[in-house]
Amino acid sequence: MKVTKILIIDDDASVRECYGRLFRREGYDARLESGGASVERNLEEHRDAGVVILDYRMPGMDGLELIRRLRSRDFTAPGVMVTAFATAEILEEAGRLGIRRVFSKPVNVSQLLQAVRDSLLPRAAGGGGDDGDERE
Repeated sequence: MKVTKILIIDDDASVRECYGRLFRREGYDARLESGGASVERNLEEHRDAGVVILDYRMPGMDGLELIRRLRSRDFTAPGVMVTAFATAEILEEAGRLGIRRVFSKPVNVSQLLQAVRDSLLPRAAGGGGDDGDERE
């Protein structure tokens, strides 16, 4: 049985490691990156990610700019974004870029796990009921 890869991008090492442990316990192959530059540098290693979880505010480039750059390089994994800075504009742009859910901090981990599970489903089967236009 193939293990699904989850790409976790957050500049806060403690958050990154916490999410990594959470998803590994759930049976996922959690890949951790500290920000946009490292993801772009290592993109080929992450092409087969099933879902990307990323922070919005990171040094160098924010999460939306990173997803925009990844999409331009044919990276198609659905996304889940975590932010303390959600605005209507951020939510709208996130939805356009394939971010299926946007969570406000602090994150409810059971809701985050469910959002990842839902993101792995084909959209018609219930994997895209939320198009990133709601705060959790």
